[in-house]
Amino acid sequence: MYNMLHVAYTYDAGPNAVLIARNRTAASLLLKRLLFYFPPSPDTELTSYLLGDKSILEAAGLQTMKDVENLQAPPEIKGGISVDKNSGSVSYFICTRPGRGPTLVVDEDQALIDPRTGIPKKTGPYFGCFDEFARQSHGSLVDGIDCL
Repeated sequence: MYNMLHVAYTYDAGPNAVLIARNRTAASLLLKRLLFYFPPSPDTELTSYLLGDKSILEAAGLQTMKDVENLQAPPEIKGGISVDKNSGSVSYFICTRPGRGPTLVVDEDQALIDPRTGIPKKTGPYFGCFDEFARQSHGSLVDGIDCL
């Protein structure tokens, strides 16, 4: 078990670590370790601390904050070494699974990109979000950014 790759990591476009587990068992063990070292603040609901696929909580045997408080130290902690827990230092965890990947959209009405220009269409749930972000951040539109 120790001679196998179980988790890989990378970073998103910012400072957020992205951990990729080999399978559901490895993901459950990883979540337990993360919650052991980085438990939520005592006043936080477990289901609001973990966003996305909450079924991993059941797979890890965690249903309440009491379960998190009772987590045993990981086996790599030997000899009763004192461990600092960083309660509240992580805002939340997002658990997800890979999607089905790219799909071919045959109906042009369903596409987000105009097939003639290659430019995003001016419709959809995020329409106007860049414009609003620019106004909130800079008081006006940022040079070179055009609102969809």
